[in-house]
Amino acid sequence: MRMLSEVLSGARACPPDCATCERLRAAAAPAVLMTGGAEVSLADLAAAAGIPAAAADGHCSEGAATVVADAYRRAAGELYGEYAASFRLADTWSEKLGAALERLLRRLAEEPAIAHLCFVAPALAGDEQLREIREAFRARYVRLLSTEQDRHADDVELLPELQLEMMVSVVFRTIGELVADGRAPELPALLEDIAGAAQVFEPRVAVTA
Repeated sequence: MRMLSEVLSGARACPPDCATCERLRAAAAPAVLMTGGAEVSLADLAAAAGIPAAAADGHCSEGAATVVADAYRRAAGELYGEYAASFRLADTWSEKLGAALERLLRRLAEEPAIAHLCFVAPALAGDEQLREIREAFRARYVRLLSTEQDRHADDVELLPELQLEMMVSVVFRTIGELVADGRAPELPALLEDIAGAAQVFEPRVAVTA
């Protein structure tokens, strides 16, 4: 049953399983890729989903910006989950770092739209909400690396958190620059270059004030 306020305002009350809303939300990443650094609108979501703009009108009442932010959270969460799980696929600290980074790059290469959404859009769109989500996930990567390297305290020199933050930030920035240049499919082949830029495999020079 529609609320009286919805009836008076003319707002559409879509059911939770509305197929049109689902298609629009699923099109968030392609819409961001299509619009570059511009703010995504409902019409952009419709175009990316292959839905006539008139047919999309009234759907996704939360707004296009929220749809994009939610898509970012889901995609970033999946990427992080795969990255974290990759640490169980190797034994040494260096091998774990390599396996995790390689899995991340392969996933991004497979889905350029997701790569653009997660690594390019926050910098280009000027959306504070996207930047906050990016920073929250960047911090999760730093915490993960800190926890994982503690497991190898007997084998490697532990890095200070500042250096881990620098390493993650450089990886994020390097991936973002490559994706922005349309080189997402090349990412797996650039594993050594990306790792080298961030000193992923030899980050053993302590940072001093």
